[in-house]
Amino acid sequence: MSDEAAPKELPSKKLYGIFAGTIDQLAVQRLANIICVASQQGVTQIHLIFQTTGGIVGDGICLYNIFQEAPMDIHLYNVGNVASIGVIAYLGADFRKTTKNAAFMIHKVTFSPQAATVDRLQSAANAAALDDKRIEGILQTHIDLPNEKWDIHKVSDLWLSAEDAIQARLAESIEDFCPPYGEQIFYVGP
Repeated sequence: MSDEAAPKELPSKKLYGIFAGTIDQLAVQRLANIICVASQQGVTQIHLIFQTTGGIVGDGICLYNIFQEAPMDIHLYNVGNVASIGVIAYLGADFRKTTKNAAFMIHKVTFSPQAATVDRLQSAANAAALDDKRIEGILQTHIDLPNEKWDIHKVSDLWLSAEDAIQARLAESIEDFCPPYGEQIFYVGP
């Protein structure tokens, strides 16, 4: 038998950043690029302020999946608002934190019927129903809302405080984004 010592665990390499913007294809590209570069550099944790009013459904679901499968721990911090499809992306993180004065908003998919023909309206309704089904599947996998809140969500915007989000398992803890002094912070933006 060999008396080899067990390999030493390397210290955690952390990356700190800020994302503030709309969830769209460019945001997906920027965030995916950060994760790719971080994985090449041996980063084990990404801590990211995540501020968004929402955006494109498919792009939010893509971010959800990217965060779920990232090769490092993803810590997202809501320090203001995370709304609409941004909530779905947020749910993909390994660790979801919120400041005590932050808010979350979820709602059903919307579209504008202006200048639409009957056929386009039907097509848009079909697409919205598909998107709602995808979003609801993710929401119901991760959060636990009382029936009265699900009822509000069916017909209106549902706003949740930080405390509501903790109770619903949307967020895990109330915690400020506090990188250690001297730590570099990156910005994911245009």
